[in-house]
Amino acid sequence: MPYLLQFGAITMFSEFLSPTFLWIGGGFLCCLVGLGLWIFWRSVEPKVYISVVESLLTPAEQLFYRSLDAAVGGRLQILCKVRLADLLQVASSNAKERHRLFRKVAAKHIDFLLVEPGKLEPILAIELDDSSHNRSDRRRRDEFLDELFDLVEFPLLRVKATGSYSPRQILRAIEEAAGELV
Repeated sequence: MPYLLQFGAITMFSEFLSPTFLWIGGGFLCCLVGLGLWIFWRSVEPKVYISVVESLLTPAEQLFYRSLDAAVGGRLQILCKVRLADLLQVASSNAKERHRLFRKVAAKHIDFLLVEPGKLEPILAIELDDSSHNRSDRRRRDEFLDELFDLVEFPLLRVKATGSYSPRQILRAIEEAAGELV
C-alpha cells in the first residue's frame, strides 16, 4: 500500500511537471546557480591596487642618469623609458605579420634615448645593463634589441651598470656610437 500511495503522489505531482514548467524551472535553477557562482568568484577575486611610482628610474638608473646628464651638458635632451613602438615604425603589407611584430616591439622599452632638443629627433638609444641582463630571458631580449637596432641602422649604446660613472667616459662612448654631439 505505501508503494501505491507513493506512486499516486508522483502521479499527482507529475501534472505540475509539464514541459513548460520544467523548462522555466530549469532556466530559473540555472540562473540561480550562475548567480551563486558569480557572487562566489567576485568574492574570491584577488584585489588589485594601483598607485604612482616614487621614481621612473631604479636607483641604478638614477645614478647613471645624473652622470649622463652631466656628460651631455644640455646639448641633448634625455628621455627615459621610451617604448620601442614610439621610436620605431612597423610597416608591412601583411597585417598579421605587422601586428605580430608590433606587439613584440610595443611590449619593450629602452632605458634612455638621447634626442635633439628642438625637434626631439632621436640620436642614440642607451641600455643600462645591470645584473638582470644575465638571465636567459633578458639575454634573448637583448639579442632581439641588438638585431632590431642593427636592422634599422640606429645606434644603441650598451652601458654596464656600475657603482659610479665618469661623465667624460660616457661622453666618449656616446660620440663613438653616434658621432660628435651638437
